Amino acid sequence: MTSSLHVSLPDEMRAYVDIRTNGSKDYSTPSEYVRALIRSDMERDAQKLYVFKELLKSNDEISNNIFVPLSILDEIETQIAAEKL
Repeated sequence: MTSSLHVSLPDEMRAYVDIRTNGSKDYSTPSEYVRALIRSDMERDAQKLYVFKELLKSNDEISNNIFVPLSILDEIETQIAAEKL
């Protein structure tokens, strides 16, 4: 299902949208451009939520004394160094 949304823009912003949607760029219509901007914003919010959840998970692990053994970190660093050679 789709619906319409009317948006008022200052002349400078409208000119920018027109430049971005003149057919020679990535977007052929203003609607396509606005949808892409909204998708991008939604993706950023999803990434922020993921990071926040991971931070909470890490905090819980620290609170419960769950740590990654240093030997595992050393092994990972060794593998990364070997891949760079």
